[in-house]
Amino acid sequence: MSDDVKDRVFCPQCGDYVKPRIVRTMTLSGEVIVEYYCPKHGLIEAQKKPVSLPQRRVTPGGVYIVFEGIDGSGKTTQAVLLYEYIRRKGYDAVLVREPWVKAIKDFLYKHDLDPDAEAYLFAADRIILQKEVILPSLEAGKIIISDRSLFASLAYQVARGLPEEFILAINRSIRFPDVVVLLDIPVEEAYRRLKARGETTRFEDPDFMVKVRERYLQLAKDYEEVFIVIDGRNPVQEVHREVVLKLKERFQGKLSLD
Repeated sequence: MSDDVKDRVFCPQCGDYVKPRIVRTMTLSGEVIVEYYCPKHGLIEAQKKPVSLPQRRVTPGGVYIVFEGIDGSGKTTQAVLLYEYIRRKGYDAVLVREPWVKAIKDFLYKHDLDPDAEAYLFAADRIILQKEVILPSLEAGKIIISDRSLFASLAYQVARGLPEEFILAINRSIRFPDVVVLLDIPVEEAYRRLKARGETTRFEDPDFMVKVRERYLQLAKDYEEVFIVIDGRNPVQEVHREVVLKLKERFQGKLSLD
């Protein structure tokens, strides 16, 4: 967010310029309302200001690889397989999963939250994970393999009705992945897998999963420079081989995965 706020504001009731108390409030449209309060007479004026959204860029050092997809798509399995594969190739890799903080994860899955409250909790968890693990690891030249990322919120929370700009705004400090592997799978197949494992939660309502899948496919188009879409219906090892092949092509010259 631009921080070009006023340090002195004219108060009509005081008849002079005063040093105001400043209150910032995020809006669902991706803006910030900046309010100026006179210490004696309350609100003087309010302004709307745009929020600076995150830049899609690759910072020096390390590689940040993310697996995304609806629940039941196989992303957790593939994240583990890739992590083990990369470790065997001699790279220093770190495997993470969102939500990261157990207390936040437990709260999210136990309570049917308002969409924006849910979005803030996911964002807070993500910021903690990035600050504590992801950014230091990337600065050290490590490879991050993550099960979910900011794009999960851009799929799930937007599918719940929140504006994409709002999700980007509250995640504005988050580093974008270098590549997102989207495991696409029909909702019917994903739901069958989840039911077989007894792992359905409030996020796995079939109608909602349809909306989330549509969002992921739209994100793959909107952010085509970072997305790789792979058919998640194929056998586990076949999917793994395709993941490795696509990553070899994407990181040719930067990673040796042969």
